[in-house]
Amino acid sequence: MKINFLWYFLPLLASVSLVYAGTRQERMRAILVQAVHTAVWIVGFMAAIAIILQILDAFS
Repeated sequence: MKINFLWYFLPLLASVSLVYAGTRQERMRAILVQAVHTAVWIVGFMAAIAIILQILDAFS
């Protein structure tokens, strides 16, 4: 059975976002809000890099 390695991204994203938010905030609600913001930022940044790489690959 082959596992797609992109599925490892979801728990990694959740854990990194929660730890980062936990070091910045003290209240649970603030931690969760900050974790969502961090997760969106990480996904957006990775999507931008993927788009740039796809464009570069198309022109090479």
